[in-house]
Amino acid sequence: MALPKITAFTALTAVGATAFASNSSESFVFQVVVTTIGTNVVVRLQGSNDGTNFFNQQASDNTITANGVYGYAISGFPCLYVRANLISISTGTPTVTITLAQDTAP
Repeated sequence: MALPKITAFTALTAVGATAFASNSSESFVFQVVVTTIGTNVVVRLQGSNDGTNFFNQQASDNTITANGVYGYAISGFPCLYVRANLISISTGTPTVTITLAQDTAP
């Protein structure tokens, strides 16, 4: 069994997107760690085939209402690049730390 490729993005403390990571897998997981949350944050997971124009990988955004660790698995959605986007912060000064784990070939 091959070990996954791990990408740790720079933590987000304001609305905006992470850098994007190259992707060669149909299955990957975003780990989202939220600290010092106020009311809520909204995270959108995105993919791209050109590294410029990004599309949503889920039918709806992820609204997080409590500090903690959250996992979002994406499967059967191949694209060349992936990123996370912090869409909104309702109150407070949260830190949102995102890590990506991707399958690698054996």
